[in-house]
Amino acid sequence: MTALDMDRIREALSEDFAVIDYTESTGSTNTDLMQAGKVADGTVLLANEQVAGKGRLGRQWVSPAGSQLIFSVLILPDSLDHLGTLPLAAGLAVTDSVEGAVLKWPNDVHIDGKKLCGILAEAGPVGEAFKSAPKTEVSKAEINKAEINKAEINKAEINKAEINKAEINKAEVSKAEIAPKTQSANPPSARVVVGMGINVTLTREELPIEAATSLALEGLETDRTQLAITVLKNLRRRITQWEQQDPQLLADYRKVCSSIGQEVRLEAPAGDVIGTVEGVADDGRINVGGEYYSAGDVIHLRPADN
Repeated sequence: MTALDMDRIREALSEDFAVIDYTESTGSTNTDLMQAGKVADGTVLLANEQVAGKGRLGRQWVSPAGSQLIFSVLILPDSLDHLGTLPLAAGLAVTDSVEGAVLKWPNDVHIDGKKLCGILAEAGPVGEAFKSAPKTEVSKAEINKAEINKAEINKAEINKAEINKAEINKAEVSKAEIAPKTQSANPPSARVVVGMGINVTLTREELPIEAATSLALEGLETDRTQLAITVLKNLRRRITQWEQQDPQLLADYRKVCSSIGQEVRLEAPAGDVIGTVEGVADDGRINVGGEYYSAGDVIHLRPADN
């Protein structure tokens, strides 16, 4: 087991996330961030071991220490109107990062029909969570606007008392021009946490279920430090698309969603539905036989012949 190189991770992601924390062992990184007091938007918590990890519908997700890449990210969105597509964005970040990976709706990451990664998004009260101030850089052009060239003033040789107001305005830059751009004035509507557990070095005997796999078993790269950097960079990009409601996000999702076109059995509290997955709506709901279902309505989605 190789330890995560947190210095390398923090350096590589310093422009992408506000805070990057690490804990050797915890019950659940999702729970830790949901219950944290003063915590900034864009905080990442990585763990070497998670002893009470949870998946969708309260399912347990546990693995040996050091065998997974485990982390959660805190987001403070202005609106929850499109929350249903956030788990899809998180799943895409993994398929962006792992060769041969696809998505079983809504966000189970699979390789050759075996589960590689579990993802859980949760929402709760904002509490003391806050949006950190954006980083600000004043460009050379803005600095030059604020500086009066002494040589140009000497050429003009104009009495100070008679300086044209227009010339003064050219030499003065208002505070508004050099002030940093502020984030949305809307207060965050909720505290949202996206948690992820990627099977990295698990052996076949250590897998939680038979229909699972790991990067090691698939012959893929198992450097957890590099994987953390790659996945988190892709996650930052996909979260930005989600925040901006970029239509490319769903277009990319549909390209890697293996459920589309498949004959499935959709298990729901109201009863099972068998039909073909005709697509995924812009709000993240799955279309089975012409009817739409959200992730919260579905207990399991399996191949129809399973």
